[in-house]
Amino acid sequence: MANIALTNRCNLSCEYCFAHEYTSSKKNDISKESFMRALDFAKKDGEIGLIGGEPLLHKNINEFLSVLISEGEIRRVTLFTNGIYLDKIKKENIHPKIIFLINVNEANDIGEKQFDKMRENIRELLFYTDEERVTLGVNIYKENQNFSDILSLLREFSLKKVRLSVVIPKDKSEGAFNYFNRMKKTLLTFCAELKDMGISPCYDCNAIPECVYTENEKAFLSSLSYLNEHEKRVFTGKASVCAPIVDIYPDLTASRCFGMSDYKVKIEDFENISDLKNHFFYEIDTKLVHEPSKDECKGCYKQATFGCFGGCLCYKEVNI
Repeated sequence: MANIALTNRCNLSCEYCFAHEYTSSKKNDISKESFMRALDFAKKDGEIGLIGGEPLLHKNINEFLSVLISEGEIRRVTLFTNGIYLDKIKKENIHPKIIFLINVNEANDIGEKQFDKMRENIRELLFYTDEERVTLGVNIYKENQNFSDILSLLREFSLKKVRLSVVIPKDKSEGAFNYFNRMKKTLLTFCAELKDMGISPCYDCNAIPECVYTENEKAFLSSLSYLNEHEKRVFTGKASVCAPIVDIYPDLTASRCFGMSDYKVKIEDFENISDLKNHFFYEIDTKLVHEPSKDECKGCYKQATFGCFGGCLCYKEVNI
């Protein structure tokens, strides 16, 4: 899947957002012409993601959704949103092709009014679609984090899956493994709540490696309910979820993913999306994956075979 960034603007200012410099910079909305060029470049993948900022802030969001729905080569579209402006979407655009990934935060983090609007929008969305096409995304960004409002949403809407991400901190000097060891208790506590509710977790990215967990913690993670065996292997650290996605920006430059956005290229220099993914794989992945995140990673079979990236590649201090 390739993502097309519709805008750098966002209506929220989440304290954990590592894209803050991007969203706070000068307004940059994609033009209709650039959107069509990005779509033409990426459509052979069959899947498109719409990202931002907050993509629903773009004035042409319904026009873009209509184009994607009518495009025969596109099988699925994932809309990444914080849900506060879901009511902007026309009912005819809540189409079976469209998947909604809604990034949810606690009311204390975004304000009661914003939270209530998001909740009402999710309720309305589920009236027109089914829960299989609606996933809540949860960002784990601090120790002893409160999840009470988020758990309430999951109960209220009887959702059976949730997408988790251990947020990449703005200051990465601590190192991936020290950070994971600090954050894993919060992740495990939240997962215990999910287990009691029969909800399946899956990772977004920045998966915690298996070696971070104790044997008891591994056994607990293995006891959770998962959507499939692949999700279980990734969540328990037995397999990697990291691969070039490709984010295409309004100026038609692209990066491997937002975590690696310091390295950008022009899509016009590549024949198609497959060509660009191969470029990122050989220029970034093959150079960084074997760079050890800590001394103990040297000689690790999983790392040598792309089974573990040792945390997000953006931690790696290697020139590309």
